[in-house]
Amino acid sequence: MKCVATFAALLCVFHLGAALNSWQLPDDANLWSAINADLDMDWVAFKKSYNRTYSSNREEMERRIYWEDAIKFIQEHNLRFDRGEETYSVGENDFADMAEDEFQRIYLSGLVIPPEVEQELEEEVVDYEDDMDDDLPLEVDWRSKGAVTSVKNQGSCGSCWAFSALGSLESAVKIKTGKTVDLSEQELVDCAYRSYGNYGCRGGWMNNGFKYIEKRGGVDSESCYRYTGRRSYRCQHKSSCVGARMAGHRNTRRGSESDLARTLSQRGPVAIAADVSSRGFMHYRRGVYYNPRCNKRRVNHAMVNVGFGASSRGKYWIIKNSWGQRWGDQGYIFMAKDRGDTCGLSNYASYPVL
Repeated sequence: MKCVATFAALLCVFHLGAALNSWQLPDDANLWSAINADLDMDWVAFKKSYNRTYSSNREEMERRIYWEDAIKFIQEHNLRFDRGEETYSVGENDFADMAEDEFQRIYLSGLVIPPEVEQELEEEVVDYEDDMDDDLPLEVDWRSKGAVTSVKNQGSCGSCWAFSALGSLESAVKIKTGKTVDLSEQELVDCAYRSYGNYGCRGGWMNNGFKYIEKRGGVDSESCYRYTGRRSYRCQHKSSCVGARMAGHRNTRRGSESDLARTLSQRGPVAIAADVSSRGFMHYRRGVYYNPRCNKRRVNHAMVNVGFGASSRGKYWIIKNSWGQRWGDQGYIFMAKDRGDTCGLSNYASYPVL
């Protein structure tokens, strides 16, 4: 699996997302008949809001059909949300004119799981639900303590693993030293390459990013090594630019939500991986994301767990994503906690040790 992309390489007759994946787009003569003219002004507003231009009328018509299907999905889902049948709402975002399978190919292929970890995927996931710790606080939110850096945007590069690892490390530095620092995901993309089990924009693994930083003696600050969203074949690490060092890293107990909560409470934000392949996640807006159809053994995206809490819609984890602040709830998603960990957040969680 890898998190990769070229948003431009699109015009090879894609299948529509969810409801439309079973048939191909019609030919040019019939495309216009598939478009709902009542949505013309909404389409213009979407293009303006998300700065969309298309290379041809054909491409725009295709994108319009994908977008209309997304709008239909959003309306139907939110109707169920209003009736109390869903725990979260969805909305239009930067992905609305993409086919679902195209989105998954580009944004959910960012993990290259090491062979030893891949082997563990075939084993039975341990369920520690009876191991809940009554001494844990009811809520933890490291954002309120100023220990979480701002939401970033990985773009179409498959670098979620780097954003996940460094998001956790940035918080660890703030908690221990009081220093706020943005670290260089681009360095991990360029330098923590094949010998570390990563493949730049074609994917990687959070712990392999940690191993690179440990061996290299640190990772540069973002101000010194700017993010470009594509891999350079020349590593530009400078020891004079190191923004953080770490002594090692540890994993939380596999399959234990209580151990994950305890680690969050005592240590700080944690790098996690999860299955986020549903269309609901793609268009998430607010509420507690619960998807019983998640596959906890097939994680496909890395993020940062920055806390937990509870609301009228249930207990939740506070998850920082790397798809920009216009996605989700200002770049965050609140994912269901203590409901069987259906999406696998507690299976491959890890954190740095300074």
